[in-house]
Amino acid sequence: MKRLTRVVAGLVVTLVLVVGVFVTVVRHVPWTVPESERGAASLRAPADGGLSLRYLGVSGYEISDGTTVVLLDPTPTRPPPLALITGPLEPDEALGAKECPKADVILVNHTHHDHALDVPAIAKRTGALVVGSQSTVNLALSRGIPAGQTRVVKAQDTFNVGAFTIEVGRSRHTKIAGIEQPMSGLVPTDAGKLWFWQYALDETLFYRLEAHGTSVWFHPTSTWAENEIASGGPGAGTLIVGVTGEPQTVEKARGLLGAVRPKRVLPTHYDNFFQPWEKGLALMPGLDLPKARAAFDSVDAGIAWVVLDQGERIVLPPDEP
Repeated sequence: MKRLTRVVAGLVVTLVLVVGVFVTVVRHVPWTVPESERGAASLRAPADGGLSLRYLGVSGYEISDGTTVVLLDPTPTRPPPLALITGPLEPDEALGAKECPKADVILVNHTHHDHALDVPAIAKRTGALVVGSQSTVNLALSRGIPAGQTRVVKAQDTFNVGAFTIEVGRSRHTKIAGIEQPMSGLVPTDAGKLWFWQYALDETLFYRLEAHGTSVWFHPTSTWAENEIASGGPGAGTLIVGVTGEPQTVEKARGLLGAVRPKRVLPTHYDNFFQPWEKGLALMPGLDLPKARAAFDSVDAGIAWVVLDQGERIVLPPDEP
């Protein structure tokens, strides 16, 4: 009995230490976007034409042409560290309604909680079409979203919503602790409340959006593979690319810029999603954002690099011929 007691006590102490380290590592450290990282002032001025883009934190964005609203990975709910390890996750529906009041379509990169937690509640309130992998759609179905309000997509699919043409591609998730496809699986259609690791990953998708001559390539993972994006394809004026996880390298930057041929790069997934939205912007622990920028600058020194603050809105101009 005494030995069992010592073992249990040892496990408790170990757990406390692990939790303590975890909370310390992901603690909130306020960060302000340096002026040198903010990009062209013209993007922040009112403009005729183009698309409005607003940053929703993590890899979340709202894109609109003034008529149709597209949400990309909308994730205003960011459970704090202790909430992640003490119980199932629930979206903050009031915060979701405040930050994402309208939506016609929601595009989801993959179904981990930091990309998909808020999606069903936003879709239920707005009537938006939920688009993503089978796991993403199953999550929506499990929360009462009608099947007709969902769409499973695969690489090379193309569809239209309002004036937007949306093309789908397949990427891969970054490795976590050396693990390929971390927390992989399929969310069941009858899923109840889910702990964070139950937001299961089956596929990782990226999207190209175009409306009224303005195009955006949404590639929120920090990965890239040869032939992932067809060279010589339509490209895009703006590339949104992940910088957390695997480091961005010159090789990746060369591949992405060569295939997409953007005029500007918006890094994403840089803010600390382990901290609540209301605390303000903080960088992910260990992220070297200047190093990520340097990789892209080394390939094209003329590329615009635009870092957005929480909730910040810019206007993306039409692509030039």
